[in-house]
Amino acid sequence: MIPDDDICRVARRTSVRGVVIEAGDARDVRRQKMARIILDSMYQFLGLLDLDGTVLEINQAALNGAGVGLEDVIGRPFWEARWWEVSEEVRQRVREMIATARTGQFVRCDFEVFGDLQGSRTIVIDFSLTPILDDEGEVAFLLPEGRNITEKIAGNAELSRKNSELQGALERLKELDGYKTRFFANVSHELRTPLALILGPVDQLIKDGTGLGERERFRLAAIQRNARSLLQQVNNLLDLARIDADRMPMAYVNADLVALVREIAAGFEAAAEDRHISLGLRGEDELYAEVDRAKFVRVMANLLSNAFKFTPAGGRIACQVESVPGGRVLIGVQDTGPGVPDAMKAHIFDRFTQGRDDPGAGGSGLGLNIVKEFVDLHRGTVVVMDAPGGGALFQVELPARAPEGAFVRSGGGKDMPALAEGAFPLAPDLPRPATEVFHPGKPKVLVAEDNPDLRLFLYDVLSDEYNVILREDGEAAFQAAIADPPDLIITDLMMPRWGGERFVRALSERRDFPNVPVLVLSARADDALRENLLEHLVQDYLTKPFSAQELRARARNLVTVKRTVDILQRELNSQASDILELTAGLVASRKSLQRSFAALQVSDRRWQGLYENTAVGIALADRDGKILSANPALQRMLGYARDEIVGVSLIELTAPCERGLTERNVHGLFDGDFPSYTVQKRYEKKEGGYLWANVSASRIPAMDEDGPMLAVIVEDITARMEAERSLAATRAELTRVARFTAMGELVASIAHEINQPLAAVITNSQAALRWLSHDEPNLVEVAAALQRANRDASLAGAVISRIRGFLRAGQIRRAPVDLARMLDEVLQMLQLMLTEAGVDPCVRLPDPPPRLIADAVQLQQVLINLIVNAVDAMREQSERARLLQIDVVADPAGGLRFSVRDNGPGVAAGSDARMFEAFFSTKPDGLGMGLAISRSIVENHGGRLWLARDGGPGACFEFTIPDN
Repeated sequence: MIPDDDICRVARRTSVRGVVIEAGDARDVRRQKMARIILDSMYQFLGLLDLDGTVLEINQAALNGAGVGLEDVIGRPFWEARWWEVSEEVRQRVREMIATARTGQFVRCDFEVFGDLQGSRTIVIDFSLTPILDDEGEVAFLLPEGRNITEKIAGNAELSRKNSELQGALERLKELDGYKTRFFANVSHELRTPLALILGPVDQLIKDGTGLGERERFRLAAIQRNARSLLQQVNNLLDLARIDADRMPMAYVNADLVALVREIAAGFEAAAEDRHISLGLRGEDELYAEVDRAKFVRVMANLLSNAFKFTPAGGRIACQVESVPGGRVLIGVQDTGPGVPDAMKAHIFDRFTQGRDDPGAGGSGLGLNIVKEFVDLHRGTVVVMDAPGGGALFQVELPARAPEGAFVRSGGGKDMPALAEGAFPLAPDLPRPATEVFHPGKPKVLVAEDNPDLRLFLYDVLSDEYNVILREDGEAAFQAAIADPPDLIITDLMMPRWGGERFVRALSERRDFPNVPVLVLSARADDALRENLLEHLVQDYLTKPFSAQELRARARNLVTVKRTVDILQRELNSQASDILELTAGLVASRKSLQRSFAALQVSDRRWQGLYENTAVGIALADRDGKILSANPALQRMLGYARDEIVGVSLIELTAPCERGLTERNVHGLFDGDFPSYTVQKRYEKKEGGYLWANVSASRIPAMDEDGPMLAVIVEDITARMEAERSLAATRAELTRVARFTAMGELVASIAHEINQPLAAVITNSQAALRWLSHDEPNLVEVAAALQRANRDASLAGAVISRIRGFLRAGQIRRAPVDLARMLDEVLQMLQLMLTEAGVDPCVRLPDPPPRLIADAVQLQQVLINLIVNAVDAMREQSERARLLQIDVVADPAGGLRFSVRDNGPGVAAGSDARMFEAFFSTKPDGLGMGLAISRSIVENHGGRLWLARDGGPGACFEFTIPDN
């Protein structure tokens, strides 16, 4: 169907790539022009040739690539164009393709041609010639096409090169893996012989050693236990090497799996009893299957060992054996440990993967991998899942029959023990010595080691010379060290929870912790780590394995140095920890002592002269206050002769109203209740009248045959007392002057704060006048300007009012105060601020409200200042409700006690001493006047204002107003 001619007609004259389509073009002409536009717009190389290869048409993309025009190629042989000038071979190949295509065959080939940057650069194209047939089926034209595949060719080349490199790396990795497998196999074989020579004699010694002591049995058991553990690892490595080399044959037997699992579990009963773990077996009473007995035993022993490793003391482990449909058997091992995290379940059976991501976690990460490999050899599956109620559940599913054609030995291997060589169950814990028994006089050594056997071995090595404290990780050791600092710390580095480095670093960050030497025992032979620790944190570093004699020698040296430093510190009263520094101090101290002795002789003569000639009275008295000796000055003050004053009691000389206090002070000095005291008191003179004196008394310790004595210094202040009374009024006046001086400094410091709101008042007032002067006054703007002026005037007025209140704090207008009404008025005045800040106030008053005589206005000022401070402190608080508590209670001393408490961040330590000073503020924009004015008001009422640090949340300010 031919479209309507009007539908394909263009509405106006259109030009595209030099082809002009007129609105009046005939349909055929219009279609030819559109075909030309399509041809030139195509990105590919496209043209039309006659059967001789003469160019009839070429699209614009091909012409631009070669840098030629249409007139340069039309009517000329196709192979002579710029594209094919790469070589004569290329031109010849194009001619051959044209000859083939004219016979009606499609031809295709990749060429390098001049097709980019106006013919100055070559590209690779996928070139083809397609024969175009006429209506009679004869070849009429040839259609050349070319697609740029330069980037594709380059990418394929790069991919090929990378594949070649990857293949080479893979081959090298396989080669290295083979070397590693052979190395492990060779080393494992070599280790089995010395291990056999260790285990054989040790087993024999334990069996025949009836005369061995407890300590010798402990050491042999430690050797046996750890040699077996090492043999287990060697066997694991050998098995993995055989599996990797496909040299792990299967020896099938028809065995009762239930009986076999029961026999394997029996090997764990001792460990279960030691740790109070319930070990049970459930399922069928008898279940036969064709398995490799030795490998099945290893699978079950590894699963049970893993369960015991993670099950806490008092936990439960259950084994289950049952048949399932499809001729298969299902074996499960369930524990009540922490379970396997979901992120690790997919990798728990990978080689060298451990169940805990902890540097102190034990194990090599081979046990579960051996399970997976042996189960795969049985053509079975093993999975781990969360056990009901917590813990891990490992399930092994095996076919009940061996593969077709496999040899199955009859008899079930009943003559073979279930736990063959290398399949050792968990041995019972080593006998634990009597640890942490304190021996007076022995130094204390704190040991942090997570391996139980090594921890007990260290106790065995050190317990003869030291009080040894054992801890299983760095966190527990840290708590023990803080509670009772030892003389030496011995720590491993890789432990669960806190590692050794974190442990000693936490100790070094505590300034109150003494200088305790640290000896690191670690299997990490890392020189950089060793040098860093020795330089900054520890005093010695010993790499495992180590000699017991060397450990004892190093521990002895460190403890000796530490105790020497302690002695020098005590003798020199120094906090230095460097022994050279302390030794130099000791030498300097001896020289100073010699100089001091000579100076003491000179000082003794000077003191005697001072004692005889000073104007201050000096006396020595016994425990009853009787004078043993008195200098001439004291004799003159009291009117006694030298022989008369000896034996006179200082207590009896004291004015009658003060004798009880004097007696308590004298006895308190001798009893050690306080080191000295200073009082102002009166003594009765011999001839009558009183002596006003400043008296300082202190206790002189016992020296040689003399017992402790009382040294009394008496200063005659009788004449001064009258002068002080006359000065009292002057001091009061000076206090008021000082307040005015401070107020002057305050005015100077806040001039900017007052000027700024006043300037704003003027500016807004002028703005209001301008708006009113218009022909049509804008009352809205006038009102806004006046509101701003009122706000700024109020701010300036508040500052001035606070200054006036500070200056006039001494003027109190006392009257009965209705507390409930006064507090209600305060909260109403602050209602807008409380609402905006989201603060919920709560007021608690006694019922009925107590009577109070005070200046209500000034009392409101104090409460407003405290409430505003509390609200400001809670403004940044967004995580919890903002609470304000105001309490009024009766004060035990009389009057009322007010408290204002918030639940904000509280007041920083160290601010208590200054927070009530004028100009001091903890707020960035505070003037530092509120608390100073509040305290002045409260003190003028006879009360007291303070910050109560009672351990509660936020800050609590309290003040008292006494009865009047």
